[in-house]
Amino acid sequence: MKIRTFLKSVAFVGLSAALTLGSVAQADEYRKIATASTTGAFYPIGGVIASILNDEMEGYNFTAEATGGSVENARLIGSGESDIGFFGGDTLWNATHGTGPFEGRPHIPLAPIAKIYSMPLHVVALKGSGIHTVADLDGKTVAVGAPGSGTGSKAKVVLEGAGLIYGKNLEPRYLNFREGSDALVDGNVDAVVISVGMPSGNVQEIAATHDIVLASIGEKNLKRMVDAASYLEPFVIPAGTYQGVDEDVQTISTSTYLAVREDMDENEVYEMCMALFDRNLDRFKNSHSALKSTPVSEYPKGILPLHPGAKRCYQDMGLLPK
Repeated sequence: MKIRTFLKSVAFVGLSAALTLGSVAQADEYRKIATASTTGAFYPIGGVIASILNDEMEGYNFTAEATGGSVENARLIGSGESDIGFFGGDTLWNATHGTGPFEGRPHIPLAPIAKIYSMPLHVVALKGSGIHTVADLDGKTVAVGAPGSGTGSKAKVVLEGAGLIYGKNLEPRYLNFREGSDALVDGNVDAVVISVGMPSGNVQEIAATHDIVLASIGEKNLKRMVDAASYLEPFVIPAGTYQGVDEDVQTISTSTYLAVREDMDENEVYEMCMALFDRNLDRFKNSHSALKSTPVSEYPKGILPLHPGAKRCYQDMGLLPK
């Protein structure tokens, strides 16, 4: 009896160990999606991306995380703390070339998987402030985006391109969209720079309670900026996009990209792209109004070569030649 009991105990322990090892072997691979502040477009889109990929990719656990924005996202992916990130074209270019806020640092090996929408620069002031163009910000205090954000780096390029030098004839305040909007309404800054897809919820909220002006970038400054930076594109915010803004506003834009590390597994990236852009395209595009105006045929285009897994996905979708 004692021998039989002993053998049963050994068998039970062995089975338990096997089950435990099996559970460990089948544990989820965790993937973090670096977005931006919770008030912008990146965060809710990131949440839907995580939901789609969790539904579609067995053995993975995707989570969207709030961050300081594109510049921080590059650092997070470069260090391996995050796996997928949202980027303005300016940050994607600078991070991979060691320029702008990444000057003097090793380039970060990022590869885009999709160009998903345009992100025009909104320079918002209150009516009656005397601000009508970016040049009118001379001597003003301006909320230029959160530290580490793509808006912050883009704002500096644009404002300095218009002859406005931080600490000299323009006083920057490093505030996120919500903080900058509140500071404008409270009279603590003269203007706020917001770089997001249209329509911007923050701009809509300000316009709902105050008469606003969107400062235009003059033709001369616009050409100079676009010639100096290949990632900048001329853009027109149509009249009527925001309450009280009844004329077209000339500004610049960068495209918004989803990107991963260059060395991320090709098959994993392929499965991610097929899940998002082939099998669940409508669900993806319905995650935010900013996505609706960009057709999927634009997703493979951009300023840098696609990740091989993304390229194979678009080839299988018939969007790129094989």
